[in-house]
Amino acid sequence: MSDYNSHQKLQHPHPATNISVIKHNYNMSEIIVKENAPNLFPNGDYVSPGFATVKPDSCFPNMVLGNKYDSSWLYLRRDIPHNWYVDQRRHGVGFVSRDEAHILYNTALKFTGKKALEIGCWMGWSACHLALGGVELDVIDPMLSEQLFHESVSDSLKRAGVQESVNLIPGYSPAKVAEIGNKFNRKWSLIFIDGHHEAPAPLNDVIICEQLAEDDALILFHDLSSPDVGQGLDYLRAKGWHTMVYQTMQIMGVAWRGNVEPVTHQPDNTIDWRLPPHLQSYTVSGANQTGKPSQFTSFLQAIQPYTLLSEAQLFALYSQGQQVYDYLFWLPKILWQAISRNKF
Repeated sequence: MSDYNSHQKLQHPHPATNISVIKHNYNMSEIIVKENAPNLFPNGDYVSPGFATVKPDSCFPNMVLGNKYDSSWLYLRRDIPHNWYVDQRRHGVGFVSRDEAHILYNTALKFTGKKALEIGCWMGWSACHLALGGVELDVIDPMLSEQLFHESVSDSLKRAGVQESVNLIPGYSPAKVAEIGNKFNRKWSLIFIDGHHEAPAPLNDVIICEQLAEDDALILFHDLSSPDVGQGLDYLRAKGWHTMVYQTMQIMGVAWRGNVEPVTHQPDNTIDWRLPPHLQSYTVSGANQTGKPSQFTSFLQAIQPYTLLSEAQLFALYSQGQQVYDYLFWLPKILWQAISRNKF
């Protein structure tokens, strides 16, 4: 059981821990920042060693620990035991995980004072972490046209003291990205893509973002567990960008060019990580892994004498079958959770 309480104000730690506290007068919110802060986060959260840490939880009064079975999305990695946070008014869509939020924050610290773009902000959790890193952030999301979302995101950013550095723009990508770029002659040094996840949307987002990226630029992806999202990273690699993936709850990716470098991330070593077939050829930051589950060796030995398929093709089939199996295993819990919510 997590000791997380979204409504509890953050307490001052012991002075010996040398934690700096950023105070804002709005509802007495506080954000704690420290290079390495043991016991700062709830049980079930993970943050890569070596990261500067930030905790803007008090700026999101509706953020609660979610139930992964409230989401029916095929590519949600329900087997990863990291906390999955949601807005208590919308249970079926999660925030980026604590670790993923810190990839955003620590990357943004490398781009302090520069222009950044986010496609898809949901309730502003990711936008807040980017803005706390000191970038001048444009956020594009069609949900911002709805009063609930715009007010909630604005309120959280105000609590965090970063509202003035964030430009909230209702609209759909890639059209709105092109419009802003052309209207203001805008190019971005840091871009985070977390918009619509079904093809061809992720690829279309990447194509316009590459056109409007600075010569020295870095692009981050979320939800690379989906092959459709992976098409965007594939596109940039084919265009000559450097690429890498981060083993996180939903898998993040990074592409960069010019005089910039991505952050180094260490995956949670308590987890037996797997990569889906569409990411097998990518380097994983901080990880030494073959990318193949141990059971695949036995499967290969049993089936290869009877097929003309290559090892790579067999591995793709094996992984896809494993994904379908996992989803069918989770499906009764997903249905039961939906029935329970509708009943009560």
